Amino acid sequence: MPDASRESLRRVLAAGACRVDGVARPWGYRLLTGALVAVDPEARISEVVPEQIPVEILYEDDDLIAVNKPTGMLVHPTTRVRTGTLANALRGAGYREIHFLHRLDRETSGVLVAAKRLHRGSPLARMFAEREVAKRYLAMTAGPVGWTERTVSLAIARDPDRTPHWNVAENGAPAETRFRLLHRGAGGDLLEAVPVTGRTNQIRIHSAAIGHPLRGDTLYGGAPAERLFLHAWTLEIPAAGDGRRLIVAPVPTEFSYEASHPPLGV
Repeated sequence: MPDASRESLRRVLAAGACRVDGVARPWGYRLLTGALVAVDPEARISEVVPEQIPVEILYEDDDLIAVNKPTGMLVHPTTRVRTGTLANALRGAGYREIHFLHRLDRETSGVLVAAKRLHRGSPLARMFAEREVAKRYLAMTAGPVGWTERTVSLAIARDPDRTPHWNVAENGAPAETRFRLLHRGAGGDLLEAVPVTGRTNQIRIHSAAIGHPLRGDTLYGGAPAERLFLHAWTLEIPAAGDGRRLIVAPVPTEFSYEASHPPLGV
């Protein structure tokens, strides 16, 4: 099943649709040589169809590929959207065994890293789980902020009974974001946002919680705009030896970023 969606495979395996030597087995079950694997032909397994969609590659080696995801593009197909995603594009470019190591919202642009292959216990997945990866985002607010640096520590949880489902909650998971003012402009202040933790919609939630929803983020109270003004700008990962590798996604022109005022450290 070379084009099968891994998410749909996980679902059907969790439902007991796969049997190994006649016994239902879960995702991750270690096979022995000669085992007979059978999948229920009625199981709903969706495919990630290869498509010829241009992809901007920022970095590539034998193990990793980093791309600049455009705003408005989903990372994976969903039950409603089956085509036009980054997964479709990478399969169309010949990358058949891609494993995305993290996620970006549909409307967020910027650096996204995937493994070309991912075996059990791979250090590639572990470096994200153990927070060995440093991320920096660019975010633009609709109005001026009254500070130059600010750290927001507010827990985040999911509540399916309200909209948006993810938001600040006292009983949620700890979440911390560090903001730094980069540039003041008539269209909004440009911030650097560093997510110390990696909760769903964290930067968007924390920005709105301190009274500065992002431009275009109507889900969290921001004014409508041509896009969500959130860009995964840089991603730094461990490299061979004791080094680090910095991957940078070009700043979108709509951010009105002025090169004469570069952020520190880049």
